[in-house]
This record gives sequence, C-alpha cells and structure tokens, in this order.
Amino acid sequence: MDARSNTEVNRPEVELLLCATSIRTDPEPSRIQSILDSKIDWDFLLRAANDHGVLPQFYKFLNEQSEEDIPEAVLKRLHDESFLNTQSNLALTGLLFRVLDLFEANEIRGIPYKGPALAAGAYGDVAMRQFVDLDLILHKKDVLKAKDLLVNSGWRPEFELDSAQELAFLEHYYDYGLLKDNRLIEIHWALTERYFNFPIDVERLSSRLRPVVIAGHEILTLAPEDSLLIICAHSSKHLWSRLGWICDVANLIESHPDLRWDEILEHSSRLGSRRMLFVGLLLSRELLLASVPEYIAAKASSDTAAKALAQEFQERLFQEREEPAGIIETAKLHMRMRERLRDRLIYALRLSLGTTVGDWTSLKIPRSLFFLYYFLRPFRLLGKSVRGFLNRMGFLH
Repeated sequence: MDARSNTEVNRPEVELLLCATSIRTDPEPSRIQSILDSKIDWDFLLRAANDHGVLPQFYKFLNEQSEEDIPEAVLKRLHDESFLNTQSNLALTGLLFRVLDLFEANEIRGIPYKGPALAAGAYGDVAMRQFVDLDLILHKKDVLKAKDLLVNSGWRPEFELDSAQELAFLEHYYDYGLLKDNRLIEIHWALTERYFNFPIDVERLSSRLRPVVIAGHEILTLAPEDSLLIICAHSSKHLWSRLGWICDVANLIESHPDLRWDEILEHSSRLGSRRMLFVGLLLSRELLLASVPEYIAAKASSDTAAKALAQEFQERLFQEREEPAGIIETAKLHMRMRERLRDRLIYALRLSLGTTVGDWTSLKIPRSLFFLYYFLRPFRLLGKSVRGFLNRMGFLH
C-alpha cells in the first residue's frame, strides 16, 4: 500500500498533517519546508486537524517550525484552540478521578479506557489527545447501580427508559450515557452493538489491568494489548474515518515497545477481529510510520482483504463527503472486515432483526408484547435507507 497513492493524501495540507502526526521524523528534512512553501489552504487544514482529532499534535508540530512560514493568525488560533482542549481534558480528568472514587466507595470497579487513560498511556500527556467524554467499562451487574449513583449526583440518563426498556437496554445495547453540564459519561458493559459481535470478557480485562499515572494520580486501565484490539474494533466500526484513531494505534505501539504480539494475534483470532487489527496496523504503518514489527506487518499485508480495506479507508480519510456512509454501505464494509463467515452471518441477522433504543422510543409497546419490536426492526431499517436515498437525491432538502 502506497501512502501517497491518491489525490487527497497528496494535497499539501494533508501531507503536512501526516508529517505532524507521524511517529518517526521524516527522512527528508527539506520536505516539510517544501510543503510550507506551497500554497496552503489554512482554513481547510485547521478544520481537518480539529475534525480528525489531532489538533494538539498539529499545534505542537507547527510551533516547532519557523514562525515566518506560518501566518500569525493561524498560530494564534491553534494556540487558543489547543489551550481550550487542554482545559477541557484536565476538567474531564478531574471528573474521572471523582467518578472512580464514587464507584470505589460503593464497591464498583470502573475501568477507564480511551479519554485521559489512553492519552496518558499512549501519548504520555493528557493534553496531547482530543476527547470530549469519559468511557468506563463495568460489569453488567453493576451498571444500574452505577447509573443510580450518578443520577443521585446530578447526572441525567441520555435516554428516558421505563423498567422494561431498561432491562432490554442492558440485554441488547452496550453503553449507558449520562449527561451533566455539557459533559458525557458512557458506562460500558460491552464495547459495540450486539450485531457487530465483538464480545469482551470483563473478568479477563480486570485481571490484566496496568497502572498509568495522570497528573500525579495512579489509576488502573487496560493492558496495552487489550487496548490495541479495542481501538482497532472501535475504529473499524466507525470505518477509520478519523486520523486521530490511527494516531492512537501508532502512539500506543510506540509507547509500548514490549507489546506481546503473539498474544495479540492469538486473542484477535479468538475474537474474530484479526482483520480489523491488520487494517489498523497497515494504516498506522503506511500513513504514520508506526513501529509495527516486520513479521507482523508481513502477516497483515498477506491478508489481501485487509490490505484492500486499508487502501480504501486511506482514500476515504480526507474526502469531504456531503453525507456519511449510509447503512447499506456501512454494513458492507463492516462485513468485509470480518474474516469469519459466522461473524458476517451474525452481523447480518442481528442488524436486521435486533432491537435498538430507537425502536423502543419510537413506539411504546407493553412489556408483554415486547417481542413485536423484532418484527418492526426491518421496517425501521428500510425506512432509514429510503430516507437516506431520498436525501442524497435531493428530494428531502
């Protein structure tokens, strides 16, 4: 896969963004100067850095270049936005400490992942990653207790559910969102919707936790091997549409040179997520020069489907699309990312027949008739597809 093989990646703005987020120094010192000397659309570049979640890294990189090559207004804007990101990250980090203390006082183990934990563990600095919420993994049995604790502390559930819907929510969904003062906490007992079929063993994760120090506080978070697989699954679900997720993979690998790669391969095979892992490794290696061991890179490249998907996601990465991928396009890509036939079949069946919170809130049905949601689901999906098609054709504008 050639990292400079399409027009979007060859844009000087995109090249500069990739230089800013690459793990290793570019081998050609004159290349950065050549890019800076070209006609750069700074508005596009600043928007892309923010949209792709790499603004702090981009600001740090530009700040190290000669000031005469960069408009003063650009540096000021980056400084201000980076400062706001740091403030937000520190506030969320303080909130994380308080939530963990609350849970611990009530005998609930919460495992932080993404957010401050990943920023500190992969980047070594909580300010160097963009995030806007907190994610914690809990045992399913503790979710409603944790929700009640947060509600009693002034948080409100993202969805208003009755008791029957709440039980169905725990069975069929994967996270419970709570809001307060424009902040969001997501309590996970799974990592993705059931149709995506990426199961986690909370007991296994809990037995392998590693300490990470954030602002002088030590907390326990995921082992880097587990974090890598989870990042790749999460990013695959979202079609690797943000450079920041690829940066997470590259920086996690760089900050943990002792990763147990054979264990990662073995576990990804058990989960049926080896292809998702390979796509992440190929993207991080080709775009950001991540230090993927040669024998692992060779295995990833030998998976022709993973290689084709990585190329496709690379080409889509900086395309400015009017509409996000529709449900049919997304489903096709999701199924291509699964190496096992049974996972593709489970995906298709659960996506078309499983129920969601949207089904429950769109139509209230007594608990005794809850099974009817399974029959309504295909019609809701068909309606979404038709509305998406009509919108793309301009009929709904």
